[in-house]
Amino acid sequence: MDREYNLGVIIDLHAAPGSQNPFEHSASKDGSQDWGTSAANIAQTVQVIDFLASRYAASPSLLAMELLNEPLAPGASLESLKTYYRDGYNAVRKHSSEAYVIMSNRLSSPDPTELLEFAGGLPRAVIDVHYYVLFNSMFDTFTVQQNIDFIKTNYSSALSTVTKQNGPLTCVRMGG
Repeated sequence: MDREYNLGVIIDLHAAPGSQNPFEHSASKDGSQDWGTSAANIAQTVQVIDFLASRYAASPSLLAMELLNEPLAPGASLESLKTYYRDGYNAVRKHSSEAYVIMSNRLSSPDPTELLEFAGGLPRAVIDVHYYVLFNSMFDTFTVQQNIDFIKTNYSSALSTVTKQNGPLTCVRMGG
């Protein structure tokens, strides 16, 4: 944690070579998604994670590293994603045994639990789930507590499917 401000930093890889989803925030200019179909792109992404982990692992502020933001199914297959997550997890662990390693569920996957067993076998692994309410104007005036209460009320059932005792931790992003 940052000593002066008591902050922890999460390094979150939002864009990967070949783009893990066809949206602008993953650096896709033309809507293409080639990351999950190219072993070279996946290997290059592992190299990026290894570089970032080696550079920041000694920092007391490093809380976690998210290996990839929002890969999209079916373009990013579950098989290719698990291969990458295993290699990315090992790259982080090579430099830090303490940092959490966050793995994003695939967007458009029919199974929100697809990573539970996989991540459950990895110490300090976290599953990232996103609930998109960003474009609903009712949240414009919500306080932080109202946002938390909204998640508890409206997403408790969904959260119970991805949160298991003795399973990986769950990181919830609300908004997008």
